[in-house]
Amino acid sequence: MFNPLKDHERYAEKDPHEMSLEELRMLLKIKRLDLQLEWNSFQGKIRFWQRIGRTIKQSGFLEKVKEGFQAYGSSAGPNNENSNS
Repeated sequence: MFNPLKDHERYAEKDPHEMSLEELRMLLKIKRLDLQLEWNSFQGKIRFWQRIGRTIKQSGFLEKVKEGFQAYGSSAGPNNENSNS
């Protein structure tokens, strides 16, 4: 029985021109499974960062950061630059 976790290595070393039709089918199946695993991993990462972004947005953290920048910007405005001279 074919085990994709172990047997895929024997197909990776062989040149596709030297493979039988059955071996080519198995190689194609392996490549499809690898692609599906990579796609699932990619989607998982996207969902993770979407959850992080949604949590930050719902917590009100972004508004507090904006307020902090605005307060800093207003305190370091053009009026305060002349007082340093």
